[in-house]
Amino acid sequence: MEEYQIIKIKRGKIKVNEKIWKKRDALKIIEELGKENKIIYAIDLDGYKRNSANLDLYKKFEGKIWVDAYPRYVEDVMDLFITGINRVTLWNMKDEYLEKVREICDGDIFIGEKDAREAVKKARKYDFKGIVLDENQDIKADDIEVWKIYLLEEKIRRLR
Repeated sequence: MEEYQIIKIKRGKIKVNEKIWKKRDALKIIEELGKENKIIYAIDLDGYKRNSANLDLYKKFEGKIWVDAYPRYVEDVMDLFITGINRVTLWNMKDEYLEKVREICDGDIFIGEKDAREAVKKARKYDFKGIVLDENQDIKADDIEVWKIYLLEEKIRRLR
């Protein structure tokens, strides 16, 4: 079963297994985790809370990080892809924005929604790579990738 390490990012600091790294140490830990894991799943708390993703940090690790920064607008998604990120999770984004994102972004886009069925519907409609579920969600969808976040274990696992 495919799974990746989850890290949390806040104000340029990295949190893994209840330990926090700053500045150069944060960069080193991402490098180390990048060697151990093909991809790291980054939950960007600044993106979630303040719509201010840690873009400068992502520029240093293009291709190694799958970013979950709760982008709200098309421009936010474009900013992530411009930094070199090639996998992004979009949560509860408006349909009008999803259509534009599909038109202008080439990377792997995953959808998360409060209603897992709605996520599957949007992923199919816009031909996105797949969906991301919270721990308490479940869904059957054989034609798209389905990933589930396990926060206590700090892992994201591919279910299908």
